[in-house]
Amino acid sequence: MNFIFLIMFNDKNTHFMKTYDLYDRAMEPVRHWWMYLIIGVLAFVLGIFMLTNPAITYEMMTLLFGLALVIFGIIELIAGLFSRNIFVSRAAVLIGAILNIVLGILLAANPGIAALTLPLILGMWMLYQSFMIISYAGDLKGFKVKGYGITLFCGIVLLILAVLILLRPVTIGMMTVAIYIALSFIIYGLSEIISAFRLKSIHHDINV
Repeated sequence: MNFIFLIMFNDKNTHFMKTYDLYDRAMEPVRHWWMYLIIGVLAFVLGIFMLTNPAITYEMMTLLFGLALVIFGIIELIAGLFSRNIFVSRAAVLIGAILNIVLGILLAANPGIAALTLPLILGMWMLYQSFMIISYAGDLKGFKVKGYGITLFCGIVLLILAVLILLRPVTIGMMTVAIYIALSFIIYGLSEIISAFRLKSIHHDINV
């Protein structure tokens, strides 16, 4: 009987320690929040540039997209390796960073990629990023952090754009692809900028 009670106590104690560790990790400020700010600013500026330069060539657009993904991936890789905060899932960030780098290198090395391939790659990238943003917004909501609605909105808009481009990758034109890339970068950039400032002060805003 005492043995059973001891096991039950240990289980409860283990659960308490896990819960405490979860809270402790959530309360820790993200030291490298400014790296996400850099990604956001770069993405936003690049999106504006592409949106205001409709005459940009297909090869240049692909090259810029590829180089941007490589830069984003490298920054995310560094931030992910040194992050411990629960709102920055290390595994998810590292996987996303590696995918960005690999995909970026492939695009930058092949700027003349087929017109059908680029929309598919763009759509899948947008789809992945939208899921990441929506998941992050869900974490903020779970900890009752104010401002999660804006992040959720960005994720949903990016998801809609991803679905629209994946529904007709064959018939979509180069100009439309350029607009989608520009819009996705703008939305992604805004989301990263907002997230950066959230991560900077998130340990002060948690309400549990």
